[in-house]
Amino acid sequence: MPLFGDDQGKTEQPTPNRLAEVRNRGDTPMSKELIQGGVLMVAACTFEWCGGWLVDSLSQAMRRGLDVDLSHRSLGEVSGACREVMSAFLLVVPPFAALVTSLVVATLVLGYGQIGVRWSREVLGLKLERLNPLANWKKVFNVQALVRTGFAVLKLATIVGVLWYVLGDRWPMLLRLHERPLSAAAGEIGSVAMSLMFWIGSVVFAMSFVDLVWQRISFKNRNMMTKQEVEDERRRSEGDPTIKMRQRRARNELMRQRMMDSVPKADVIVTNPTHFSVALRYDRTRDAAPTVVAKGVDDMALRIREIAREHGVPLMEDPPLARALFRAVKIGQTIPERFYQAVATVLGHVYRLKGRSA
Repeated sequence: MPLFGDDQGKTEQPTPNRLAEVRNRGDTPMSKELIQGGVLMVAACTFEWCGGWLVDSLSQAMRRGLDVDLSHRSLGEVSGACREVMSAFLLVVPPFAALVTSLVVATLVLGYGQIGVRWSREVLGLKLERLNPLANWKKVFNVQALVRTGFAVLKLATIVGVLWYVLGDRWPMLLRLHERPLSAAAGEIGSVAMSLMFWIGSVVFAMSFVDLVWQRISFKNRNMMTKQEVEDERRRSEGDPTIKMRQRRARNELMRQRMMDSVPKADVIVTNPTHFSVALRYDRTRDAAPTVVAKGVDDMALRIREIAREHGVPLMEDPPLARALFRAVKIGQTIPERFYQAVATVLGHVYRLKGRSA
């Protein structure tokens, strides 16, 4: 049985498309232990900062409620009672809001900081296979479940050790809290709670980095791919080679047909009698310089010459110029400046043959 429950032959690293697909299904390498430990530490630090503020606010609100004079005329009215309730509420809200905001921000940062912000409708949707007992039974008995169970046992043992470390010397004091004043007992309980929260949060946060590494390794291994899957994905992303070849052939044929349609509009065909043909057009009203409208080699060059003869386009033999233009200029581009003199000579000769002034 494979270690991570994968089929044999999954030796290829998961592709970006596969990782994006499984993340959309809600499968991410997120460590919940990191969130728990980090939130505990943030809660301890926040209580250290605003715990006294929160306790004082609650105390003031309670004293205000106990000392209120019910015989006061304003309290007999709805507006007066609402003002008293609102004033007590405003005393407690700021420290409580600071505490809640810090915990919410810590949860979001520690959670989305691991996997990024991702929205998936597939996670929210109802799937019948999740209700299948057989599928859920398989999820219970696998290596990942055993690792999670072992990590939970280790965490529990560590927390018990932290409790023993923090409370070991304080048991006698805690057992005699009933003998002390209420304020002193509350202060001792608060101090013990703060110590426990800080130490447990620190230990869980430190242990969570091991879980984070495990989650990433497990995520990668359970999404390994076979060579056939990689090849199938490449075909889906790039397209079937046969279809791509057919499309390329169709595009080339269309470009060739458009090029041949431009040959009758050319002013001259510069040729190497056996191999190259380059069709040039020069319209002073729209062209800054002569433009190559068609070119070809061997059979294509022969076809260009045939079309030119059919439409009365003059052919000029200039092997060096034909080869240079064929290699240096793409179809639809104007000729570079270094060819101006040679092409001007050819066009001048053509214009003279046609009885036009150059």
